[in-house]
Amino acid sequence: MAVRPLTVLALARSTSGFYFGGLLAGLNREVAAQGGRLVVAQTVDPNDEADRVVQQPRFDVPVAWDDVDGAVTISLAVGAPLLVRLRDAGRPVVLTHAIDGFTAPIVLPNNHGSAFAAVEHLVAHGHRRIAWVGSLAQADLRERFAAYREALALHGLPRGDDLCFSGGERQEAAGRAAADRIAVAAERPTAVVASNDHTALGLLEGLRAHGLRVPEDVAVVGFDDMEAGVFARPSLSSMSLQFEDVGALAGRLVLAAIRGERVPEDPQVPASAVLARRESCGCGHRILAPRSPGAVVPDASCDVLAEEVGELLQDAFAHGLGSHPAPDDAAGLDAVGAIVAGASPTPEQSRAVLRVVDRLAPRPELLHRVANALIEHVGRCGPVSDGTDRSDGTDGTDGTDGTDGTDGTVPPLVTALWHRQAEAFLRRSHDLERLLSEQLRIASGLLHTSAVDPRDLAWLSGTHVRAGVLALWSGDPADGRLQVAGVYDPQGALHDAVGDRYEVRSFPPRALVDLAVPADGGACFVVPVGTGERQWGLLALVGDIDPTSSQDHYHYWAALLCSAFEEEQVELARRASEQRYAQVARAANDGLWEVDLRTRVLVGSERFHELLDLPAGTRMRVREWLDRIHPDDRGEIERAVLRAIEQPDVAQEREFRVRRGASWRWVLGRGLGLMTSDGGMSVVGSLSDVHERKELEEQLRRGALYDAVTGLPNRRLFLERLGMAVEQTRRRSGTRYAVIFMDLDGFKLVNDTLGHLVGDELLTVVADRLRGELRAVDTAARFGGDEFAVLLTDPVPDEVLVIAQRIQRRLAEPVVLHGQEVSVTASVGIATSESGYAEAEDVLRDADTAMYDAKAAQRGSASVFDREMHVRAASRLRARAEVRAALAQREFRVHYQPVVALDGSPVRHLEALVRWEHPERGLLLPGAFLPDMEDNASIVALGAWVLDEVCRQLAAWAAEGLRPSVSVNVSHQEFWSRSLVDDVAAALARHGVPAEQLVVEITESVIMTDASAARAVMTALRALGVRLHVDDFGTGQSSLHALRDFPVDALKIDGSFVRDVGRVEQTTQLVRIIVEMGQVLGLDVIAECVEEQAQADRLREMGCTDAQGFLFARALPGPEAEAMLADRTAVVVG
Repeated sequence: MAVRPLTVLALARSTSGFYFGGLLAGLNREVAAQGGRLVVAQTVDPNDEADRVVQQPRFDVPVAWDDVDGAVTISLAVGAPLLVRLRDAGRPVVLTHAIDGFTAPIVLPNNHGSAFAAVEHLVAHGHRRIAWVGSLAQADLRERFAAYREALALHGLPRGDDLCFSGGERQEAAGRAAADRIAVAAERPTAVVASNDHTALGLLEGLRAHGLRVPEDVAVVGFDDMEAGVFARPSLSSMSLQFEDVGALAGRLVLAAIRGERVPEDPQVPASAVLARRESCGCGHRILAPRSPGAVVPDASCDVLAEEVGELLQDAFAHGLGSHPAPDDAAGLDAVGAIVAGASPTPEQSRAVLRVVDRLAPRPELLHRVANALIEHVGRCGPVSDGTDRSDGTDGTDGTDGTDGTDGTVPPLVTALWHRQAEAFLRRSHDLERLLSEQLRIASGLLHTSAVDPRDLAWLSGTHVRAGVLALWSGDPADGRLQVAGVYDPQGALHDAVGDRYEVRSFPPRALVDLAVPADGGACFVVPVGTGERQWGLLALVGDIDPTSSQDHYHYWAALLCSAFEEEQVELARRASEQRYAQVARAANDGLWEVDLRTRVLVGSERFHELLDLPAGTRMRVREWLDRIHPDDRGEIERAVLRAIEQPDVAQEREFRVRRGASWRWVLGRGLGLMTSDGGMSVVGSLSDVHERKELEEQLRRGALYDAVTGLPNRRLFLERLGMAVEQTRRRSGTRYAVIFMDLDGFKLVNDTLGHLVGDELLTVVADRLRGELRAVDTAARFGGDEFAVLLTDPVPDEVLVIAQRIQRRLAEPVVLHGQEVSVTASVGIATSESGYAEAEDVLRDADTAMYDAKAAQRGSASVFDREMHVRAASRLRARAEVRAALAQREFRVHYQPVVALDGSPVRHLEALVRWEHPERGLLLPGAFLPDMEDNASIVALGAWVLDEVCRQLAAWAAEGLRPSVSVNVSHQEFWSRSLVDDVAAALARHGVPAEQLVVEITESVIMTDASAARAVMTALRALGVRLHVDDFGTGQSSLHALRDFPVDALKIDGSFVRDVGRVEQTTQLVRIIVEMGQVLGLDVIAECVEEQAQADRLREMGCTDAQGFLFARALPGPEAEAMLADRTAVVVG
């Protein structure tokens, strides 16, 4: 039996480009060196951008797990749960980006060292005001920024906010925006470190537009050494982070882990990070600039350039030429050594250098870097002659005649190197043209699927792909079963057939993976085919890793394939609909008619008259018939009749609307001009009822663009109209728009308590009220759930907020549904065209951010977007993520505060209070984290955990002979959760705790939200045997009648009243009334927040039986509470 080759799984958002492609190329190189092969699973979500490393993909597919030996994640590719399962399956994992909730060996680009070096380089040029330009949205960028500030601090240079020009995620636009600010700055920076080359290129463009010179006025250094930077004006100096080395190091670590070696989890950073010195930092040199005999251009920089040439050649051998130089390479390296030492190259040396450069032809990016460094060195540091005339390298020679060009002409070796660069870029251009042609051919094949089945993968013919297999999900994707739907196998090497089945853990087929040639950059790529709504399957292809092109070919192909499938489904639905209604039409007798053109009288059959709701035998003039046709269709029918007359025997067919009674009905009319036997002419034809089909087509159209519940436009149509408004604002000055984004407060409660039908009716009422408040030119839309949006066209800027508040007032008006009065409010966020948006999605995003800002401030309020909201929104997201992580990592603790009997009896009851044992901030009280858990499911999850933990503790105490009762607070979200009663019952059963030992506390405001529904929940809880307390009593709107009907055992007086007992007479009397009310109702009364002995004494005098607070004891950890219970003595109360 053959041994399966070593296989490594790479999980990557993208499969190409200088970052993703570079990492994959380095990883592949290491795997290939060990005789292994690489499977690359692309994980980016549909409609997400691969290079926006902000959002964690939802990818959760165990692709090839049975066939791989280890895995490497490229960037933020997947979430921690998938990686935990992968590692538990025995597959070691190496990261190249930190992932919350998962620790493993990790390799990171040298962001810190390279940013530090960039600042050091600018400082060496004499700069003292060095600014930062660029986004801080991604972790890599924040790491570079931190190193930038560290380097400034080391040199004692200013690093204030006036030197930080952070921008949005649209990088070149952020660079241009920063240039605008730099140009008008009171004290302008003399140098800039840009977060990446995209931002730097935008900055160069913006500075040039303001008439600022680079590097004379402002020097610039970028990151990533993109090819576009070479051709910028001026050429861009940039830090190259050598992403291939990052991928290679990750490969070495995962291979070591596969071999069973211990690999440390400390972050590892490759030392390689090279500054490509060009014009923008002040290092550039123009080769064509003449130099005086005997002159040598800058001293120290020549040594630096010589070192750079050596480093680049060493890198070229590692990445492009192989690890061991050929004999010709050795001669070339010797020649390079002589040149960088300052000697004029001999013809033989020049030829040797060019042979080395020619070896780099397959890697144009390496060829360019090496050639550019040699050109720079020769131009700047080569010897200068006495000015005698020499060949300029344009006389047909190959640039190897030994002249040095020191008389002001271009050195021949430089000319030859330029020629090699031009050839490389010409080849690159041809490659790009080939790829573009390939993409167009594939797009044509997949977007015109009427003649071919996209599943058979014939559209891959003529591409660079060696083989491919398309497998579609068989049943629910979560079940992990695939069925082969298409095979592309031009070599006949695969044994898979359409219909073969696979578990996703064994996909792609091993025979397909075997076809990859890792030594040539080949790998097997697996790309999901699907949208956010439907997952179709997986497309596996054997292709090449491309670190030079940013075009994500395979992801694009999968998107086209998905589009073809969806188009096919629409076409099948249309055909089925047409077939059904064609059968109906055939089953019914079409109405027949004839027009005599001499008399212009129309005669019809009985069925014809039925269709038009006319008495049988009715004769009408042609004009009368035309008058029965809808005005919008009449002109087309008149033209069709004329064509039938002008072109006899050529059938005319039109669909149009005719008046039938008081309504319009769609019919299909067919007509044919005929010559009569007496030389006259008539037009004959039929009339078919197609009204149902046309209505269905309209429903399908509306279904794609309108919300089914409210009839309002949906998100798709809203974005379409918003996009038109954005574009119109860009083209025509003076036009405006505004977006009002709304979220209904209280809708979920109505939906959960009164049912979905009532919820839908409420949504319809909201939609009708929105329509009533808007003009015909405005658009209201429902996005799903309880989210609505309004697009205002050309509003008066000062009236936008007024309009929003008017809409809020209208929506807040109560409405009676099924005999129940309900009302909701709307939290509103506003974004306007004043912010200068370029994309509709950006407008919507900011309006949504403003809405959440309003909701956080006060439900039912309105907020207009400003830039600071992004910062607050990001902070909220971080806080919520931290809380979710704490819940997952079990960092929460339960403490217990005794409820003391004021008659001095031993403690029999405790209240459970949750605490967060934060790893950095220590023990946190609920006020520090519960607000971040509101409005999301995490508070329900926390409540379920607290409930289970309390039951576990009660069971543990019972084993020690202790049987206190414990109350658990239930939040608003928990109480109205459908699972509350089941969760309580399950926790009691799981730990064997008697129900009477558990008390559920509900705040007065929660149960009075909907007294009837709350009573049903409380009754179900009481049926389990648990007791119920009303917490924070006195702060809500409950009545004596309502309390009498609730199945409660005790009232807890809110601490805000207890603190004023004995101090404020009115409050003291109110507390007395609450105690007496409890006595009348037969309920225990517990006072909260008792902190002074005088309060306890006064409460005991009133008849209050129990109390809790710092006077008696703080909330205690479980062991301390157990010790107190075991003491079996009363807590001293006086």
